Amino acid sequence: MSDAAPSRSLRALRNALLVLASTLLALVAAEALARLGSYGPVFGQLIFVRGVSSRTVDGVALWNEKNLRYDPEDIERAANNPGAFTVVGLGDSIMYGVWQTKEDTYLEQARRVLAQRSQRPVEILNLAVPGYNTMQENIVYKEVEGQIQPNLVLVHYWVDDVHQYRVVGGYVVDLGDVSDDGRLVVRALPLPAVISDFLLVHSRLYDLLTQAVVGYRRQTQVSDWTRVSKPLAEIHERVQRTGGRLVVLASADLSGTSADPTSDLPLLQTFAASRGIEVIDLSQWLRGVDPKQIAIDTCHFNAAGHRMIGERLAEYLLQHYLKPSS
Repeated sequence: MSDAAPSRSLRALRNALLVLASTLLALVAAEALARLGSYGPVFGQLIFVRGVSSRTVDGVALWNEKNLRYDPEDIERAANNPGAFTVVGLGDSIMYGVWQTKEDTYLEQARRVLAQRSQRPVEILNLAVPGYNTMQENIVYKEVEGQIQPNLVLVHYWVDDVHQYRVVGGYVVDLGDVSDDGRLVVRALPLPAVISDFLLVHSRLYDLLTQAVVGYRRQTQVSDWTRVSKPLAEIHERVQRTGGRLVVLASADLSGTSADPTSDLPLLQTFAASRGIEVIDLSQWLRGVDPKQIAIDTCHFNAAGHRMIGERLAEYLLQHYLKPSS
């Protein structure tokens, strides 16, 4: 009996170690496949931003993309050129133009067209930051409104603007709600924040698992539209106080065989109509165009897409606000 008991214990320990080793090998293999299968976060606006630094303003979490589309000299030039028609762009990675150079973004494309065709000087500031929602864009505008008084503010809207984001290890992660102290906290998976943050940074497999959980939550939870309506109303009120106008560019769904309106466009239009805010459905500007020719994915434009939007935007500005040179 005494010899059999240790033998059974050793066999149980050996089996447990084999199961553990097999599990670890399976996880390593799955992690390797996850890393080989994609180059970065692929769900919605889980995107990588370089050299970020985080801060909180009025309880809203902000971060800075290392390669911003403007610098202090741009703001100073716009502030000291009262005769210019000044446009401020507020948006996320779509207006920012991820994977594009600054020169290829649609606001720069529009600037070049207007430089040739407008009798009036035009200043365009692209304040978009990848991953930002409407609340964050509102704070961005609040931070510069004392320096410049734009004639026109463009807000680029996409369906993800109703979501909350935080930065974890350089990733813009749509995972949580706002805590009492204004921080965005991870609530997608039942793990301590420290462990979750570590895994998000170091494990592609955990990243994909988290994305799946977030995707399920998006399908089963009702989005909080006040995250869009309230800050948009505040932007509109401040623009009006300085004599400017607000125009919302409703981005197009590029996932199908044609550019389609965003799913919540009617909700956005109803809200905007109640306040006299103009909404431009970008799918109308892209009518008849195959998304494969202008898109990187389901929402981001490639260089050709930015060029097309920029040219249409320039035509819109010439028609409504500026006169072309004779």
